[in-house]
Amino acid sequence: MSDRHDGAIVELPDILISQIAAGEVVERPASVVKELVENSIDARATRIEVSLESGGRSVIEVVDDGIGMGEADAVRCFSRHATSKLRRFEELERIGTLGFRGEALAAIAAVSKVSLLTATEAGRGTRVELEGGEVLECMPSPAPRGTRIRVRSLFYNVPARRSFLKTPATEQRRCLEVLHGYALANAHLGFFLSHEGRERLGAPAVVAGRDLRSTRLERIAQIFGSELASHLIPLSGGTEVTGFVGDASTIVRRRSFLFVNGRLVRDRALLGVFYRAVRDEWKSDRFPSLFLYLDIPPEHVDVNVHPQKSEVRFRDPGQMGRVVRTLRTALAQARGEGAAPLREPDEAEPLPALSWSERRREHRLWPRDQRGVAQLGVGAAEASNTDWVAEPRGLPEVTSTMAQPHRVPLSGPRGVRETAKLLGQYKGSLVLLETDEGLLLIDQHAAHERVLYERYKMAIESGRTEEQLLLEPAIVEVDEHGGELLGELVDDLKAMGFGLAILSSGSVGLSALPAGIKIGEGQRVIARLAERLATTSGSDASRVLAMRERLAEIVLDDLAASQACRSAVKIHHPLTQAEMERLVEDLFACEQPYACPHGRSTILKMGDAELERRFGRR
Repeated sequence: MSDRHDGAIVELPDILISQIAAGEVVERPASVVKELVENSIDARATRIEVSLESGGRSVIEVVDDGIGMGEADAVRCFSRHATSKLRRFEELERIGTLGFRGEALAAIAAVSKVSLLTATEAGRGTRVELEGGEVLECMPSPAPRGTRIRVRSLFYNVPARRSFLKTPATEQRRCLEVLHGYALANAHLGFFLSHEGRERLGAPAVVAGRDLRSTRLERIAQIFGSELASHLIPLSGGTEVTGFVGDASTIVRRRSFLFVNGRLVRDRALLGVFYRAVRDEWKSDRFPSLFLYLDIPPEHVDVNVHPQKSEVRFRDPGQMGRVVRTLRTALAQARGEGAAPLREPDEAEPLPALSWSERRREHRLWPRDQRGVAQLGVGAAEASNTDWVAEPRGLPEVTSTMAQPHRVPLSGPRGVRETAKLLGQYKGSLVLLETDEGLLLIDQHAAHERVLYERYKMAIESGRTEEQLLLEPAIVEVDEHGGELLGELVDDLKAMGFGLAILSSGSVGLSALPAGIKIGEGQRVIARLAERLATTSGSDASRVLAMRERLAEIVLDDLAASQACRSAVKIHHPLTQAEMERLVEDLFACEQPYACPHGRSTILKMGDAELERRFGRR
């Protein structure tokens, strides 16, 4: 590289600066809709109408009945860093409006053709025409009070950026998601969206005069239907943390919306907190719907950390802790849990060591070859060459007067083990253990699922994936957008034994599977991957990247969990003492002994203190 001569550094022209800024602020038509709708809300509009053509590629028009602008402001608003919402540095510390940077309109105008019609009072307005950021015309024009802005030919002068846009249907869906978000955050306003003349969203303002929770729930029902609204559990975190979390039925068509002081965000830290709470409480990687509203003093949150204002930073380190506690309480309720004498072992509680009073000859819950290696693909019930024979035993039918027990969450503690005594089996379903602290009840099917799951996972991770070709390709119906994103992972899935071809109209062709996997099971894995990609928050690139980083883990978990369930010993299946001992030993040797692969509890505990209290001894 030759030495740089003096004068190599130059100041960029304003139009190039605006186009560079547009690359940060304007990612796609949905970005334009977001910025314009935020301006309408800040302008105190009560009704906002959005019209699209070709998914926003050709035309985006936003009409509001807000306060409008005068002639001077109508031109000045397209200047870089021009805003009516910020005057002094101190105001940056407590932003109370959605927009404040003064970059959005300049960035949008730099990469499109814009028409603006605005008026502060009905009849006397101003029309401004721009192309590529240059003002072509400004003249008086009759107009109703408010603002109408029309953006045409987005990225017409940046063809490389335009080539990255998706199909009109995909871009239209992204715009609709943005409007959904702001409609949820502002139930007192009316929001409407049409695509090529067809209405896609009609959300009139919710009638005032009711509490905020009911208003928000009505808005959710208005947009997504009363069926979803009926499966939502309120979040109770005081005035700061409110909203709703869905029960398990909302996983299939999951909706996730995060708001901070009315601002729609895609904050990774907040989403990460939610994902961890679900994994902790539900022991699952399938997430329910979430409508999270954080209302905190503006000076306690920094919204100036992302060009698109989609991420925030909290100045109070304890804010995330309050969110976590609120989410976990609601998730436990959504799972149907309540107070019960049976409880999960405490985090610091030791696992019991096994001290059997007598040892019979070794019996196993799965067959082993001559070397003693477990044959992982065969379950206890299906094995024909097992070295154990179940001893049937009858248990009398008992009518209990105790209340129906509630489900409780379980975690996986580690620690020094205590002594346990095997008491026997209850109705061919539960293994009972006596410990120094009380009574343990082990679900034999869930426990065996956990044991097999960890064995399957180790076997798959340590071996080379073999591919089996299908005689005829199997068709998998997936979400259209999820299918598009899945196309970015074809090579990654190929390395794991899945042969994929992305077809049109939300279909995927499956031509190969990992050896030993049935067609139906492979179809379910691919469908769930597409569902994850379609419903996860974030940009397309971030969704694909996040999936690629965890793809092997996700697929392994999915396959191992389903195979473990099929092979595990079933309920109402009598076990010998040796079989129960072996099951408990293997369970306690697991990395996570307290939940099956699907998140159900494997162990519940009733302590001595609770038993004594119920018998009136305390």
